[in-house]
Amino acid sequence: MKFLKNINKLSGCKAAILTNQSAFGFNGKYHFQTYAEIFDLKTIFLPEHGLFAELQDQVSGDELKYLFGDMQIVNLYGKEEKSLVPPKESLTGVDVIIIDIKDVGSRYYTFLTTAYYILLELSRLKKETGKAPIFLVIDSPNPIGKKVEGTPLQKEFESFVGVTSVLHRHGLTPGGLLTYYNETFQLKVDVVVVPVGVFHPKSISQFEWVPPSPNIPTQSTCLVYPGMCLLEGTNLSEGRGTTKPFETFGAPYLVGKAKEELDKRMDLHQSDDFRLRPLRFLPTFHKYTGIICEGYQLMVLKPKQFHSLYFILYFLKQLGELFPKEFEYLKGVYEFRSDRPAIELLAGDSTLLDYLYGKLSESELSEYLDQSERRWIKLTKPFRY
Repeated sequence: MKFLKNINKLSGCKAAILTNQSAFGFNGKYHFQTYAEIFDLKTIFLPEHGLFAELQDQVSGDELKYLFGDMQIVNLYGKEEKSLVPPKESLTGVDVIIIDIKDVGSRYYTFLTTAYYILLELSRLKKETGKAPIFLVIDSPNPIGKKVEGTPLQKEFESFVGVTSVLHRHGLTPGGLLTYYNETFQLKVDVVVVPVGVFHPKSISQFEWVPPSPNIPTQSTCLVYPGMCLLEGTNLSEGRGTTKPFETFGAPYLVGKAKEELDKRMDLHQSDDFRLRPLRFLPTFHKYTGIICEGYQLMVLKPKQFHSLYFILYFLKQLGELFPKEFEYLKGVYEFRSDRPAIELLAGDSTLLDYLYGKLSESELSEYLDQSERRWIKLTKPFRY
């Protein structure tokens, strides 16, 4: 891994870029506009949601079009799984692949998985031809810091929403995580990182926050996302179709004595670290469109102590016990995989699934999480920039 503080050293090189609207602010422009003045910018790779986060989750970007003169637009989130991998010809005619896109600190978030797939293709290209473009990562701060949560994703659960060995909340910057991939998986690509502070400020105020995707409207969304994303694998609304996705959640069936018991149990779990505000909401799209849902707003009181993943694992286990007829884990295709339900791909760990299905105690789960997190912190120490 190398650091580069003066990007002008690569001035004039032919370049391609993975980016979206989250890379904004340097010189008051979108960063791809600035790079077009420095590089001979040939190609823009589109991640999930599009260049300006126009599209909802799991919506193909095949129909997106932009007017950028002779610049090529390559969509890396289409209708078929093969669209996730950049075509070989898009990598061979350039000197530099620029990665300038914000992450939110969770392994499910697909932007850095797209970057990882580009990295894999560069590794294959280098093995085949002996050379490949420089992989230039414009680093940006992790909006939820260096704290970690969760367990390593097991190989059998790998998908577009999770790369093997990574924790649910990884605690790394984009430069750190992509360098970890390159070195851990021995990809041998020439990775160069531009440190945080060169193009992206070292800290982001709430007034400078640009939503990297439609359902990450604020920094507080990032804080709960490492756990609350698991709701995508259930028949609860994760708040899509509201103004507070992942912080607002619920379902029409959360009523009656079982709901009263659920509230009592949740009051005993990490009770000083968060507050659940009971509410009713009506999603305007996605799950339960136009149907009143009973649920909550998750309000984090102590960000440094709150464990989002443990929160949602505990919550889902209680639902399974209290609403056995109503609560369900969803089946069907999820992020191009149909052989496993979404909850397995998101949890990514057979031990966590055992807990959800009642085969593991609270103390066993807590100890397992703690040990996994300690190992990850030690393992990733060289990649914590």
